[in-house]
Amino acid sequence: MRILLVRAESTGGIGVHLDNLTRGLREAGHDVHPLVASGNGAIPAIRHAVRRAAADVVHAHGLRAGAAACIATRKRTVVTLHNAPSNRAGELLLRLVAQRADVVLGASHDLVEIAARHGARDARFAPVVAPALPAPTRSFLELKAGLRSELGLSAEDERRIVLAVGRLAPQKDYGTLLKALTITQDRYGPGEVPPVAIAGEGPQRAALQAVVDRHRLPVTFLGYRTDIADLLRAADVFVMCSTWEARPLALQEALRAGVRHIVATDVGGVAEVTAGHVPLIAPGDPEALCEALRRACTEPEPAAVAEPDASTEPSAAGSPNPAAPPDWNAIWPTSDDELRAAVDAYSG
Repeated sequence: MRILLVRAESTGGIGVHLDNLTRGLREAGHDVHPLVASGNGAIPAIRHAVRRAAADVVHAHGLRAGAAACIATRKRTVVTLHNAPSNRAGELLLRLVAQRADVVLGASHDLVEIAARHGARDARFAPVVAPALPAPTRSFLELKAGLRSELGLSAEDERRIVLAVGRLAPQKDYGTLLKALTITQDRYGPGEVPPVAIAGEGPQRAALQAVVDRHRLPVTFLGYRTDIADLLRAADVFVMCSTWEARPLALQEALRAGVRHIVATDVGGVAEVTAGHVPLIAPGDPEALCEALRRACTEPEPAAVAEPDASTEPSAAGSPNPAAPPDWNAIWPTSDDELRAAVDAYSG
């Protein structure tokens, strides 16, 4: 089957997902043609690519790319939704996609319901699965020491390190995270604010840095990183405070890495991913986030977790002797499920 995979310009989770999907489809013997198409040139670019590839099916990801594909071609069109519409323009795009696409796939079950409400004649669930984490590049203790050094923490500083991963963009709501840290500073004292590392780049970098500087918060912006797995293994706490997510890859990776303490907002498909194993908080609530982080940074470690020493080898999850984490491979859909959902949509 000849497949044109279309996306608007995107980094982060959608880009990773499409790279994995492209690889899986090619390994299954399909002829895959990736296309990045955005702005006013998206529709003619898709038309040209369909003709050049003699595509049997067009699979677009996201509302903008999906709407452009639905307008550009009469070939079988599949659109995957990764986010719910956040404004009137998004609602209009979704209605167009729902009415014209042959199949609308949702990365979480609530997106499937949203597509159906907007008139999709065939709306299905298609999981977005985080790939397996790469092997650690260093020992657990070396990873911990490296991150602490990068954050400028002394050997005497025993505060737990909090890690966030994602673009510096409104959806990730890092503003609420900084408000929560400011509340912690005012309520419990500057020494009780945990050091926070944020891996990612985006349009809000300058504004967020200004807040950090103004309140003298212990927050370090790490920029774009390729060593996310190692950062997760080195972190004590993972925080995700997004206002919207489907099946966030960063959260899946944090769970796979065995991060001992996780704080996440109850949005989109997050509850599907965490499957009752992580307490969730409401989005946009700095008070709730302050107290959730406070608990994560001060509660005792599980009894089965031993303090690392020089002889301790990292487990498969990257941390020494973790207290029996859930078997996420048994709980979550697999990459085979991800591939099967796409191919089934292409076929009818």
